[in-house]
Amino acid sequence: MQRFFALIALFVLSIPVGISIAGCAGSNPNDFCIKNGHGYGEKVTDLDHINLGPASTGLSLSYGQTGQVNQPQGFNCNGGNVSVAHYIFGSTNLNIADINPSTGAICAGTWNRHSASGIPDFTICTPPAEPGVAQVTASASAVTSNPVNVYIHPSITAVTIGSQTACVSQNQQLGSPLTSNTTVFGPDGVAINPQYVGTVTYNPVNSSIVTINNTTDTTSTNPVNGLATAHLPGSTVINAVLSGTTSAAGYFYTCPPTGINLALNGSTGVPTPVTVSAGSPQNLTVSSLDKNGISLSGLSLDYTSTEPKQIAVSSTGTVTATFPTTTTISAICQPGTCNPAPVNIIGQLGTGLPVVSNTVIVNTPGRSSSKLWLASSQSSYFTPIDLTSSGSPTPIKLPYIPNSMVLDQNGTNLYFGSYHELMIVNAGTNTISKEDPNVPGVVLAVSPDSSTVVINDQVNQIIYLYNGSKSLFTSVGGLATRAQFSPDGKNLYIIGPNNFYVYNSVTGWSTYTNSNGGTNVCTASQLNNNNDPTKFDPFCSPDVAVAIPAIGPFITGSNTTANGFCPNTTVNPPIYYPLAATIATASDHLTATNDGNHILGATANPAQLADISVKIPTGACPSSNTGIQLQQGTNYAINTTALAGITPTEISGVVSSPDATMSFVTYTAASASGLLPAYKPSTSFGTSGTLTNVQLSTGAQAPVSGVFSPDDSTFFVGTSGDNLLHIVDVPSLTDTKTIDPKLVNPSGTPVPVQFIAVQPRSTT
Repeated sequence: MQRFFALIALFVLSIPVGISIAGCAGSNPNDFCIKNGHGYGEKVTDLDHINLGPASTGLSLSYGQTGQVNQPQGFNCNGGNVSVAHYIFGSTNLNIADINPSTGAICAGTWNRHSASGIPDFTICTPPAEPGVAQVTASASAVTSNPVNVYIHPSITAVTIGSQTACVSQNQQLGSPLTSNTTVFGPDGVAINPQYVGTVTYNPVNSSIVTINNTTDTTSTNPVNGLATAHLPGSTVINAVLSGTTSAAGYFYTCPPTGINLALNGSTGVPTPVTVSAGSPQNLTVSSLDKNGISLSGLSLDYTSTEPKQIAVSSTGTVTATFPTTTTISAICQPGTCNPAPVNIIGQLGTGLPVVSNTVIVNTPGRSSSKLWLASSQSSYFTPIDLTSSGSPTPIKLPYIPNSMVLDQNGTNLYFGSYHELMIVNAGTNTISKEDPNVPGVVLAVSPDSSTVVINDQVNQIIYLYNGSKSLFTSVGGLATRAQFSPDGKNLYIIGPNNFYVYNSVTGWSTYTNSNGGTNVCTASQLNNNNDPTKFDPFCSPDVAVAIPAIGPFITGSNTTANGFCPNTTVNPPIYYPLAATIATASDHLTATNDGNHILGATANPAQLADISVKIPTGACPSSNTGIQLQQGTNYAINTTALAGITPTEISGVVSSPDATMSFVTYTAASASGLLPAYKPSTSFGTSGTLTNVQLSTGAQAPVSGVFSPDDSTFFVGTSGDNLLHIVDVPSLTDTKTIDPKLVNPSGTPVPVQFIAVQPRSTT
């Protein structure tokens, strides 16, 4: 019996083992989600869950609008993909968010079903009677997805994000998300209840100014929708996107700099210039704070040098010297590339306005020889002179008598104007490289980057901006006598007898009336008598000069006026270059000294020199948004000195040295004795400088034209009477040498040098 019970017990105990072994036959335990080793439960090939999107934002649809949920994705228990042959879609409210059960197409209202005339089902969407929110899902194999909210509302006409009352500092966040102040408007301007709107997506037009987190952004680590983070200074439009509608919802403002501080080797070069030796580049240091005291980085500044051929400054602030000279370096945060703003909100919270740095005076010691080009509006020849070469210069004939000559900053091309064509001479070979009859007229200026030539056809009164490398031009109507670019090349100031024209690379052309008048304003016969060179006058006024660091232009006349480049945005339309001061002293021609401390003007009747001491404001534009106002005694002071010993017919120029320590006045006269007025400005604000006369060598009458050597050591002056070029030593104010340029008129009679261009040739 004991054996029998033992056998029974052994049989019972062995059954589970046998059954287990039999049950596992042909099955892999790894096919199951739960590794229990028993061979039952959910398998990894089974559909475990379904993801339906857009889950975080849902869908927002206007009445009668159709939409589509994302393609559902099936997953197993381990998160792996599972292929599903067919999904069935459903909605919690088919009266406001009807859905095609086969495709997932959603109607903001109800779809047509069983329509007459053979109209396919789910092709006509009938709007609902009221707004609402429904949830849609996708199902398969008894598994239902997450719900997706569908927001149904009236059609959207506008979205606003409210008004920002204060700028946000760089890398700081707006106090509250944009969603907190967002209002969505329907027909007739009625606000839509936010519960029916859904998720708004915010996109800045300029993402360098601000980035905005959207819950649709899967790369974002911050889940707060509409959270705005400030970056570079400026303002930009914020577009709001909802229900397929994009609306300009408002603006975002990142705080601009209140000032820009430059230094080189810890110095600004005042009173002793910073030395930069040729071939040894040095880097400027830049610091800038916004109104909240936050230090700014990444500013896209325009660096400028008043003598870029000799001492250049790169876009990154590296100062490189090639030839001896003295230069003034400054930087500007210029809207367009720095602190931009949409045109209609320029000036709001300080955005869209320029910000100017202090100046840094840099000197490269040494002496350099010069290469010169001489020409006259009475001769069809020009004469190149290389002071490192011996021998007599040889004039070169041009196709036509020029009315102007300008050398580009690179020293590559000479541009000769005429009323037949523009003549371009290669400055290296002194040969004609191009003739372009499409842009006849007087060459007024060449841009600092040498890319744009300003030409005025004074007969047809057309101003051309000519791209020499591409032989392309743009034009605007106008009559002009002088033009000058701002040092950064982004502003062009053109003056004529009746109008003042400004071209800005961002805002385009602006035209203002010039009512300054004056005693030597050009007449039509002086400007357009191209068939009679003896009547053309290249020296009549008005004239324009740009102060360093470029507050804007100073213009000659019965009163000398100053225009600022901080716009007046309190009027509509804005005045981009409003009047900054009317200075009660006359000028026929003027110049700005490179140190930014003087505007020097001269008149023929009476014969006098006006020294306008200036303190040009730097930093940000005034918060009043009315533009800069220069105050006498604070920003400028006037001293006048008689030009004794001369009786000029007209002033032809006021020429200042690169280091701003000496200036000369050139003029024409019916009778003159070779006196060249030399003026040494004072280094103290409001104090008159010293005027002396340089006696030019026998035979010279009036000093008609002049230019400094880049190293400040020499003044080259063309004279009437002897029709020679005189070389004046600046330190001793002595006429040391003359050169005969051999310029003659069509009759073979010598004529005076009226146009002089110079560039450094070699270092000695």
